[in-house]
Amino acid sequence: MTKHLGRVTPSSVFSKLFSGFLTGPVPVLEDRGAKSSGADASSERRLLPARRTWVAALLIWAVACIFHLGLLALAHSQHKRHPTPETPLDIDFPGYLNVWDATFYSRIYANWYPHELPVRANGSVDFNNWAFYPLQPLLGGGIANVFGIRFSIASLVVSLLAGFVLAVVLYRLFIGSLNWRARGVFDTRALVGDESRSRLALWGVAVYALSPASPIFVTGYAEALSTLLLALCVWCVLRGRYVLLLPVALLAALSRPVGVPLGAFVGLWWLWCTVSDYRIRRAGEVSQPALSDAWAAFRGRFGQLLGALLVCSFAFVHPLYAALYTGRPDAYLATELGWSHRKPSDGHQYFIQWVNQIYRDFSGAVPKAVLALLFVALIVGFYWWISCKFSRTLIHPAMWLWTASYAGYLFVFWLPISSTIRILLPLFPLSLLVVSYLPKSRWYRPTLAVLSILMSAGWVIVLWGNVLITRHIVLVP
Repeated sequence: MTKHLGRVTPSSVFSKLFSGFLTGPVPVLEDRGAKSSGADASSERRLLPARRTWVAALLIWAVACIFHLGLLALAHSQHKRHPTPETPLDIDFPGYLNVWDATFYSRIYANWYPHELPVRANGSVDFNNWAFYPLQPLLGGGIANVFGIRFSIASLVVSLLAGFVLAVVLYRLFIGSLNWRARGVFDTRALVGDESRSRLALWGVAVYALSPASPIFVTGYAEALSTLLLALCVWCVLRGRYVLLLPVALLAALSRPVGVPLGAFVGLWWLWCTVSDYRIRRAGEVSQPALSDAWAAFRGRFGQLLGALLVCSFAFVHPLYAALYTGRPDAYLATELGWSHRKPSDGHQYFIQWVNQIYRDFSGAVPKAVLALLFVALIVGFYWWISCKFSRTLIHPAMWLWTASYAGYLFVFWLPISSTIRILLPLFPLSLLVVSYLPKSRWYRPTLAVLSILMSAGWVIVLWGNVLITRHIVLVP
């Protein structure tokens, strides 16, 4: 702090306000009673070899990618029985891996976004490029232009590279969370003596890499890139790197529509840190009024608050660009609502779209009142599950807040269609939570991996093999 003749100068006030911006310390958590063993103490700073940590995570991801590519190759050979406009008979394998959503990325690369929105006869906006975000086509297009290759291949390169980096980031997040549980410190290193925690983190990566919708990571979809950026955002928050968080969060908000839950997560984390700082101040010898301690806690996290507000603003970048580019203020909203043949005048449904969509899927066989009760039970059950003592003490609070924020975003805004399983991929902390049950069991985690393989195979067969395409139903991955 800069002082002059016993007075606090304006520069010191400024530094106080922004002290939590460049690097805000993560609140120190109370000791859970986990004591370091003698082996841990003697092996401090001795890292486990890379082949047992991040290299193993890369190998696991590579095996999963090979398996997924094999599944999709089988689906490619089978789709010829049910060709569609997106998958004609003569489409090659790279082209097949760039159908559905990835088709729009190739259109953005070729023609950018439309100046005028296509409108249906009922007044709703027809399918168009504005529903998809520009980062994947920009990166894929850049690679295609530099190396002179097809965009479909370049987009696959982006997804594959992002996926392998994601494997390392997930391992670091998982081992850091497990170390936090054991030592009370978020340490992304695996030291000698941490072998069991490292194995558990690798199991978390394996189950996630083989999870039902994980084959999407070897396609031209933006899921691999978006999930990587989200995981990096969680890492930045956990390490208190709020300046680094800003460009990463901006890129994440330009990869897929994840700006709203990301902004909510960073804002809630600021609140959690501020309340924790206040409680720490009040837990010691109380020498100041509660209001003074509250102001001190707020002031110490003011820079972090500004960063959180900036992250929240990133959710509006793409919709604002759409408004300016088309001259229509509701261009993005109208496009999103048009996906379900609705108009902005119909209003955006919150929560109730789950009930209405499932009611239509079952052709009205289940009363809406029953579906509403089941939906409420789903929300309550989910938050009870991630809030029980085992979950709270396993997942770091920042990872818990990300999970709660993203799930809440889906409950409020998401229209449950056949893409729902793919949309759940950002809930990656749940993979660590699931594999942590039955710690002494030898069959539990291998069984989880086998079940994940079977479910991912089913997901590919159903949504990419076109076996369920009929005259009226087309399931979109």
